[in-house]
Amino acid sequence: MDFREPLSAAAALASGALAGFVLTNPRNRAWTINASDREIDRWLSSQPTGVVVALVLAVIAVAGLQRSGSRRVSWILAAACALALIGARWVVPHAGGVDTLIALHFAKTATAGFLLGAAVAAVWGRWVSQLALTLGVASAFLLASVQRLPRGDTAYVEPASMSTSAIGEPPQWLLIGVLVLALASAVVARSQFRVQRLDRKSLLTALVGALALALLNRLLGAWIDDQEFGEPLTVWLIVAFSLAVILTATVLIARRFPGIDGRFLLAATGVTAAAVLVLDDLRTPRVTTPAAALLAVGVVALAAGIAVAVRVPPKWRRPQWGLGLAAVVPLLAAAWPDFGNDGVALLIRLAVLGCGTGFALAAALPGSAPVAVLGFALPFASLVFVAATTVPRSRVVYSGASTEHLPSSPASTAASDHLVGFVMLLVVAFCIYSVHERRSTPDDT
Repeated sequence: MDFREPLSAAAALASGALAGFVLTNPRNRAWTINASDREIDRWLSSQPTGVVVALVLAVIAVAGLQRSGSRRVSWILAAACALALIGARWVVPHAGGVDTLIALHFAKTATAGFLLGAAVAAVWGRWVSQLALTLGVASAFLLASVQRLPRGDTAYVEPASMSTSAIGEPPQWLLIGVLVLALASAVVARSQFRVQRLDRKSLLTALVGALALALLNRLLGAWIDDQEFGEPLTVWLIVAFSLAVILTATVLIARRFPGIDGRFLLAATGVTAAAVLVLDDLRTPRVTTPAAALLAVGVVALAAGIAVAVRVPPKWRRPQWGLGLAAVVPLLAAAWPDFGNDGVALLIRLAVLGCGTGFALAAALPGSAPVAVLGFALPFASLVFVAATTVPRSRVVYSGASTEHLPSSPASTAASDHLVGFVMLLVVAFCIYSVHERRSTPDDT
């Protein structure tokens, strides 16, 4: 019995989950550090910046490993990344201040970018391992923030511990698991099985796309965040403009990839838009649903979606079917914003989202490793979607000629809740249309 493939799949699953955990960047008002307002502002600003930098570094890592051609080197790099993250976890409790935490955050996100790139390079072209990596990354995207740091009962609380992230440091068992599995995969790797050959066109497009989407998400996401005290019409005009720019850029980049590989980028964008409202609910301190139940339902739903996508006939293996199922989530949010914020209903929403996400990503998996790593990293760096769903619902508005900022009225908040769901539904619908159009386009020669 050849145990290399199961071992590689396990290493890919764990590596994707670890990279995704580190790159998870929830927008959270419950700070995790004790510091002055100015220091907290710098810490908060560093969070999204580190994630978008990792998006670019992941593509660069794939490029370098494709040039090397060795799967063994890829797994050695993954093990080195796990070792670096273990070291960072050890250093965090001994950090002397905010500057140290920020430096560690940038080091961790950069390492996570290299880890994701190493995992993609090591397994791309091997079907089972590709699916395992998809499950690991998608599970981290949907479920990483289920882990919460200890907090008090107030909205603005003093932190219980120092951390480089709003969700804390990666679990020790996951760090050690990636280290052991990556080293074992490096030992048993066969030299005749090489990393996918370098495709300069796909690589260049992925690199330019990563740079463009990272820059746009960082700038436009910050622009929306700055409107927290803006008038409602101004906020929504900026949200609409930012979403239009992101979607236009995504479609243009997707069209530049050979064949139908660009579908993966569009599918990743669609599931991100469908997921943001559920993720916002999962990150709410008021959620009483046990973390174990959320993890079990989320992972099983993702695995089921992937399994169905693999087993259906090729003519039915279309990402738009998964996106259509995931679109039920923003549809519910548009019609009934309070449905499924906690309890069994939250588990149902998570299950629907997980099945749709798993099917969409598995059905759209590209042949090119640079396209794959860009699509895997993009949901974590989609800052515009996060800001577009949180700012309109949490902001306070300027009150006439007064110099005070007063909370939004209940009617205004309810209207924003409905509108946010409707806007995300439109984004998913646009991605479904773009995926269908891309499927109908003849393959590039």
